[in-house]
Amino acid sequence: MELGLITFGSLLPDPLTGTRLTQRRRLRDVVRAAAEAERLGFAWYAIGEHHFGERDVIPSPPPVLAAIAEHTSTIRLATGATLLANRDPVLVAEDYALVDLLCDGRLEMILGGSFFPEPYAVFGQAPESKAARKREGTELLLKLWTEERVSWRGEFRPPLENVLVQPRPVQARPPFWISGGTGLDSVRLAVDHGLPMVVGTTARRPAEFVPVFDAYRRLWREHGHPGPPGRQGAASHVFVARTSQQARSHWSAYINAYLDVQKPGTTGPAVPLDFDGYTGDDGPAICGSPAEAVDRLGRLREAWGHDLHLLAIDVGGIPYADVQAATELVAAEVLPQVREWGPAGAGREAVADA
Repeated sequence: MELGLITFGSLLPDPLTGTRLTQRRRLRDVVRAAAEAERLGFAWYAIGEHHFGERDVIPSPPPVLAAIAEHTSTIRLATGATLLANRDPVLVAEDYALVDLLCDGRLEMILGGSFFPEPYAVFGQAPESKAARKREGTELLLKLWTEERVSWRGEFRPPLENVLVQPRPVQARPPFWISGGTGLDSVRLAVDHGLPMVVGTTARRPAEFVPVFDAYRRLWREHGHPGPPGRQGAASHVFVARTSQQARSHWSAYINAYLDVQKPGTTGPAVPLDFDGYTGDDGPAICGSPAEAVDRLGRLREAWGHDLHLLAIDVGGIPYADVQAATELVAAEVLPQVREWGPAGAGREAVADA
């Protein structure tokens, strides 16, 4: 299984010291952390896209990925996710083709739509149109990256007549993944177009996502695709220290700060985090020693059958030095074991067929 890092560029005061970085400093840390991730052997470095919230300050991954491309040479540079349901697919095709050129074909694009209401309100989109917009955008983006000139009619943007999108990406096969949650619309979209899938597993109990991973493999076979199902990915908030006690005592303030921020579209006071539940065996987060992290990742892999896991470590105003210490510990003591794991999907397929 591959491990990668994912960041949303969250910018919050350190809850222990009150220190708050400038936006410029935070973005610089995101870029230099990518170079460190490559040096340490991580397979992916992913940039999330959020709009109009208080804590996450990257509304446009392409310029950040372009900056990272100049400081790296082998690591896959990804989005987590590109909010295709909220953007014009033609502009997305142009922007990310530039990134693919600048990083010499290392781009991975996870295609999704915002979970929050603000982008739909600000961009004049009906929230209930999310699934349809995501499907239409994905299908148009595939055409724009695989056909030289595109004529097209759709529901959500003006038609295209013999349009040539420039520049052209390096990769002949579009490096697209579909993002999904607990519903099956995204699963069907991924399967219909033979695309891999990353499930957003950071906010719910792991058991709630088992039917999603299973449905992807089942629908893939029913669709008649040749070969095995496409790749599947997941994500977790993660913090690792030398001992479990050190990890938990240090991280609790930061993950609380991150999750207590008023989210777009919500009102009233935030509900305090149940830290023990959030980081326990039935919770979505991973916090503990390297051995505990290996155990949790192994059990998630057995449950889900995925082969890519993205780790979100730099949340809640946690200092860069602390993030890097945790990242280096993961690289030294978790990554080598995880790399050795073979395919896990066969076991899940047998369960799904039962």
